[in-house]
Amino acid sequence: MAKVLSVRERASLAAKSFSVAPPEPQAPALRPPSGVRSGPAHAIQAMHADAETARENEQLREELKVWENATPARKLDPKRVKPSRWANRHDDSFTTPEFETLKNDIARAGANVQPIKVRPVGESGEEFEIVYGHRRHRACLELGLQVFALVETLSEEQLFVEMDRENRERADLRPYEQGEMYRRALDDGLYPSLRRLADALGVAHSNVSRALAIARLPREILDAFPSPLEIQYRWSEPLGDALKRDSAAVLALAASLRDERSAGSSLSAKAVYDRLIDARSSTSRRQVMAGDVKAFTVKESKNGVAIELKAVSPAKLKAIEEFIVKTLAG
Repeated sequence: MAKVLSVRERASLAAKSFSVAPPEPQAPALRPPSGVRSGPAHAIQAMHADAETARENEQLREELKVWENATPARKLDPKRVKPSRWANRHDDSFTTPEFETLKNDIARAGANVQPIKVRPVGESGEEFEIVYGHRRHRACLELGLQVFALVETLSEEQLFVEMDRENRERADLRPYEQGEMYRRALDDGLYPSLRRLADALGVAHSNVSRALAIARLPREILDAFPSPLEIQYRWSEPLGDALKRDSAAVLALAASLRDERSAGSSLSAKAVYDRLIDARSSTSRRQVMAGDVKAFTVKESKNGVAIELKAVSPAKLKAIEEFIVKTLAG
């Protein structure tokens, strides 16, 4: 017969059947070594590094664009480098205080810090023509230093355009030198017209015209100034007007001023300019007749009187001289 459990026994048995067993011991959680991230963290760190690398690469690409198609530079023997046929530096440019300063700077540095630009010429490829930097080349030549140069193959027109652009950016080329450069380009047929030249260079037609007007002044006028480099842009039109008004008087005065300068005159460029634009012809000419034959011509001016005779015998010339002396002394 089955044992009958008491109420206390039944309650104790029910409590045991509903009790919760203690948890089994757990193995200690494995952790990555110090400094090593878990899988997700490592992936995030790798993504961040990739993004940073991409940014650096993009920055480098932008910086390299500056050097894209860059022209290599090298040191050359200045004796193997010749001036361009379009060289626009007047000889006076190499005797100025500015040139001496440039030369001294290059001597102290041991080289021209700012390179010149040249193009190879000839079959050997070891001879060069200056694109720009004639003064730097001249300084290195006189100092016996190699000249630091950018070397690039250029057409004649490309050379001309680069030379003009560099000179205008440096703003150290004088009006006469600039005009000489334009004059040669037109006279030698590099450009068919002033307009085409100005358009190719990207400069105002009026600026080209003023520079040309200075370069094309008569030699007598250029020589009247201490140096043609001292002629200013704004003087070109008044000088041209004076020549149109009375070219004979202007040219005669210019020749006189040139002679005065050769004799030691210290007239400034402005003083020469002022005298030339005020030149007026005050000379009168008249013929003196002997019957139906022209005997001689008399020229009267503020500087005096001149008598022009046809060829006469020495005896007649002596008689005329004696008569003039006697007349003036009387």
